[in-house]
Amino acid sequence: MVKILQEDWVQSHRKERALDGHKRSFGHVWVIAGSEGTLGASILSSRAALRAGCGLVTAIIPKDGVTALLVNSPEIMYAINEGKSVLENLPLHEENTAIVFGPGVGLSEQASEELHYLLEHVKVPIVIDADGLTLLAQHPEWYALLSHNHILTPHLGELSRLVGKTVDAESALVEAQKFVQHYPVQLVVKGRNSQIFTSDRKQWMNSTGNDGMATAGSGDVLSGIIASLAAQSYSPDLATCLGVYYHGLAGDMYASTYSKSSLVAGDLIEMLKQIKI
Repeated sequence: MVKILQEDWVQSHRKERALDGHKRSFGHVWVIAGSEGTLGASILSSRAALRAGCGLVTAIIPKDGVTALLVNSPEIMYAINEGKSVLENLPLHEENTAIVFGPGVGLSEQASEELHYLLEHVKVPIVIDADGLTLLAQHPEWYALLSHNHILTPHLGELSRLVGKTVDAESALVEAQKFVQHYPVQLVVKGRNSQIFTSDRKQWMNSTGNDGMATAGSGDVLSGIIASLAAQSYSPDLATCLGVYYHGLAGDMYASTYSKSSLVAGDLIEMLKQIKI
């Protein structure tokens, strides 16, 4: 049975922030995203994670992205991405940690090695999106490494690559359900009324969102929101459901105030200021 993500359910599962909390207790998100020509993906995902309430965000980016990152978001820390060796020396195993991997990273051998390292060695929640999904689909032998801590957020094209066949809006739901039955991940099929398949075999349909959100960078924002919630000690399935709902709600709030046609991904991040997360 498909359940509907609505406000009353969301509010009943939302946790109040600890009054004595500090930035580390509110979680640390590591964003591995961006390459030449796609550095905005890292900035959008990182800013979204901060706006969604985590205490710390570190972007792992190419050296030529540092100036752009700091000009847009001086609150975000950074590390220079020089390959898998960098990941091996970062504290990615700490409590209250989550990772975004994939937006704009490209399909290089270096990016492939980074993803394999994360799947094999890092057990904290990881949101895999965009190029990360394409890299994963290129290595189906890695599917055996997937667990409930892995959150996949494909659109129809990316899901087609994951399942090895072309899917449309209707067949995607059947194939997504089969995928989660074989590999116990959290899987978001993005689109109109995004569908969420959780590792406990539940299916959810989101009640928020609109076609104005079909814009470049919207998925990067979603990845940051979900990772932020996971870093704040929400379980991976709950972080996924809440993140999808808040993402869509931000889009609806913008559209009701301005217009769908003028919406860009950065507007979603700004609207998060008006949502009690």
